[in-house]
Amino acid sequence: MTKKGIKSLIVFLTIMCVSFTLQAQDSDDTSFKFMVDAGFGKSNVRIGSNISPWGVHYRGNYNNGIYVNLQGSIIFKDNTTLGLKWDLMSSYANYEIDDGRGVARVSDNVSISYFAPQFGFIGSYSTKFSISLETGVGYAGYQSIGLLELDEYRIYSHMLGLNLDISLSYLSRNKVAFGCKSSTFAALPPDKLHSNIGGTKDKIKMDKTNQIYPAIFNFSVFLRRYF
Repeated sequence: MTKKGIKSLIVFLTIMCVSFTLQAQDSDDTSFKFMVDAGFGKSNVRIGSNISPWGVHYRGNYNNGIYVNLQGSIIFKDNTTLGLKWDLMSSYANYEIDDGRGVARVSDNVSISYFAPQFGFIGSYSTKFSISLETGVGYAGYQSIGLLELDEYRIYSHMLGLNLDISLSYLSRNKVAFGCKSSTFAALPPDKLHSNIGGTKDKIKMDKTNQIYPAIFNFSVFLRRYF
């Protein structure tokens, strides 16, 4: 999917979210609530996926990275939820590549920023414990920054992402809850990568085997505030 197509889809989904929110606020039912989450944890690149801009041969070199999550949601009377989330996933690796002209050392830092509307359901086991399930489709921005020998580089692209989140929380005082969340993220391979290596800009057309294909499992702890 092209960058223009991804942006159009995100705009449409966001407008739908805003429309539903306004409808809920204009209704006579005041039982819905808001919740805001902030979480931090670890990202784990799944086996078989690829986040290396240098090809599929180097995909196994990446280490676990950080995961940051921010989200705001509305809770409706039937316990369905509608919201927006922002995730930041990262990983890093040091290895050598062979581009046919010789061996070169690479120090790579990859990050994926993900923004998406969310739809889900929150259910309570008691007045204290609750479990929620949410999913969404949105924009994912891929970026690889590092060193190729002595040359700094930046390689980036745009993708359509999908997430599925499951969280468990415990309500303490003053409408504040804490809990843990597992989030599975995947994205469609981009058509091309944009690169700037040592000041030289180019577009990289990767074949099917070497495409960027992120599949990442995230685990985090979070704080939640109800309103």
